[in-house]
Amino acid sequence: MRVRWLLTGVSLLAAAGGVLGWWIHGRTPHLGQAAYGQTAAILAHGPRPPGSEGLTAVRSHVKSELAKAGWVTQGQSFERSTPVGSLTFENLRARFPAGAADPWGMHVRVILCAHLDSKHFKDQHFLGADDAASACAAIVEIAKFLAKRKPAQAQNLELVFFDGEESLGPDITAMDGLYGSRHYANQWRTRADKPEFGILLDMIGHEHLSILLSSDTPADLRERVMAAAKAEDAQRHFGMAMGPITDDHVPLNSAGIPTVDIIGDFGRSGWWHTPADNQKIISAKSLDISIRVTLRLLAGLLEK
Repeated sequence: MRVRWLLTGVSLLAAAGGVLGWWIHGRTPHLGQAAYGQTAAILAHGPRPPGSEGLTAVRSHVKSELAKAGWVTQGQSFERSTPVGSLTFENLRARFPAGAADPWGMHVRVILCAHLDSKHFKDQHFLGADDAASACAAIVEIAKFLAKRKPAQAQNLELVFFDGEESLGPDITAMDGLYGSRHYANQWRTRADKPEFGILLDMIGHEHLSILLSSDTPADLRERVMAAAKAEDAQRHFGMAMGPITDDHVPLNSAGIPTVDIIGDFGRSGWWHTPADNQKIISAKSLDISIRVTLRLLAGLLEK
């Protein structure tokens, strides 16, 4: 469920900030290709609306992939009334213990998240390849990379795969959609140990990659994203939307966790919420760009 003005503009920032020495452009592993394969693996389970067998299977797949890299996972189940009746949702959380006896008792500095569900349609076979299987696939590969190459950064992260991002009724309303992120954000609302930042990924794998940050993005995060994009020679793919976007970052910002939504420009796409949102529109190159920028952004946030 996303609402945004169709008028969009590109406002690239000139200042790149400091170049992070640990990342050498052009010498990264083929993370985009790996994420492309992960996207295909997710789509192989078919549509995955809340409560479906497809979503249960995809959640199990993600758990298995993360476990191979040493991450521990935890389900977060809850029930909500929806336009199609009462449903049980389940967010999937993951942390990298690095020897910690209780990884869930650790303080984490950054949340990296995406929504795992696909929108339910009665009249079409909707897979949601870019919305948002590609983002979940990218997070899985980022998690593997950090566990192997940057475990200290991994230990400062919580990964979250939200359930119920998409609206379930025919019309978008304030209370239909963002079920998982609203439930998750509420657990942090009154806590003093809440994470310092959040990064939401959504629709980051389209072959014609065009990221437009929401106009209400916290200023510091906006500048950091643009600097990371410039440092990765990807600034032409990143800009600013003219208006706000309703997505899973909204509840996190409301709960006091400054969060940026790194989201593809879907408003003029023609494929959004149609069967055309399938593996054919996904690009390993676009995924690699999005992953590299996200990794550089993470490194900058976690070196403070």
